Amino acid sequence: MNGEIKSITFFFPYPYISGIPVLFSNVANFLTKQTTLEVNIIDYKGGALIRSCNFCKQLRFIEFRDFEPCVLDFDTCLVLQAGIPYKLRNELVIGKEVKIIQWAAHEFNLVPFISKFNYFRKLQEQYVWIYSLFCFFNRNKYQMLSDWTAKMIDRGAIVFMTQCIYEITQGYLKFPDSLNITYVPNLGDGITTYDENLIRQKSEEVKETLELAWVGRIADFKIHILNYSILSLSRLALQKRRKIHFHIIGEGEFMHLLELHCEHEFFKITCVGKLEKSAVDIYLKEKIHCLFSMGTSALDGARIGLPVVLLDQSYLPIKKDYTFRYLQNATGYDLGHPVTKQDFEPNNNSLTEIIDEVVYRYQAVSNDCLIYYNQNHQIGTVVKKLLKQFEDSFYRIEEVPEPLLKQGMFRKCYLWYKRNVKKSYY
Repeated sequence: MNGEIKSITFFFPYPYISGIPVLFSNVANFLTKQTTLEVNIIDYKGGALIRSCNFCKQLRFIEFRDFEPCVLDFDTCLVLQAGIPYKLRNELVIGKEVKIIQWAAHEFNLVPFISKFNYFRKLQEQYVWIYSLFCFFNRNKYQMLSDWTAKMIDRGAIVFMTQCIYEITQGYLKFPDSLNITYVPNLGDGITTYDENLIRQKSEEVKETLELAWVGRIADFKIHILNYSILSLSRLALQKRRKIHFHIIGEGEFMHLLELHCEHEFFKITCVGKLEKSAVDIYLKEKIHCLFSMGTSALDGARIGLPVVLLDQSYLPIKKDYTFRYLQNATGYDLGHPVTKQDFEPNNNSLTEIIDEVVYRYQAVSNDCLIYYNQNHQIGTVVKKLLKQFEDSFYRIEEVPEPLLKQGMFRKCYLWYKRNVKKSYY
């Protein structure tokens, strides 16, 4: 399985549990169990990635410190969340022996933002022409970025989790839509496993009270779809006089916007708070019947056979009739995308239909979701795809054009503030 690969390194220094630390730790834990590879983790001491890893002889922790060099100068395969070269952390010094693969997990990983301010970032994400106008004034650099990104995609050195992520990247960077695209989808893993007897038991429990859950950070692009789901479920519970208990697992900077005032006799909300990954796995298995979520969190439900309603991203309140859908109805490995006109249909009954199916056809819906997960997101299949890219599709740091490694004035000012005023990166 590992061919000539001797060592693989995951880089994501970040203090808080989120999708990428969970993803990378899942892969790292699988590799230490199933292969003889040396696995290196570059993270803060006590960071989210290293906290989620299972310690063993094959696992080596390389501590990352803000504003101090972190030298990687041995033969290893480096996995990075995809990003523009000049945004790579200054502290990381990559040697010539290192093979690099970028894994695009977000729609805007490879798209330059015109500003660090959220207001302008949201405008850019909604209106591509704003980005195009901005690029007009620095045409040479952005054309170089487009050309280099296209070359790496065609080679397979930049891989994508979903078709939607690729299409948005292509739409902004304007490279030819004729590349050899490699998809390495997201994956799920954890300490719990599928239990057919438990699913059978849950199929009876849902007829009394339906235990639903959201799992994920309460972030700017998640809060509005979460609120829309809560309010829609509250109305449905009252109309159908069906008892629904909604669990919110996670915290975040937008918790103050949560719609918690819609409880009534048939609809209750419990804010569970932030849990470590292993605690989330246990909570889902023991207490939840159906999951409303996106990203890696959606797979944590599907992996153990819970029906999963896949939610999409929005930076604005949702006022139209959003169409709810199961995970197994997604296309292109989608795990939640920025909402478009196609995600709305006037007067649709999608949520009612889903809730009725979960109550009256629980085992069938559970089985459909589990089959989809095993075919598309099962960890062994995905890891095999990732390792294959390191056979001949990687790039080395010297292949990045020098201008793409140089930071602009605004980024230098931003990093100066982090170092000299804030005294930390996060």
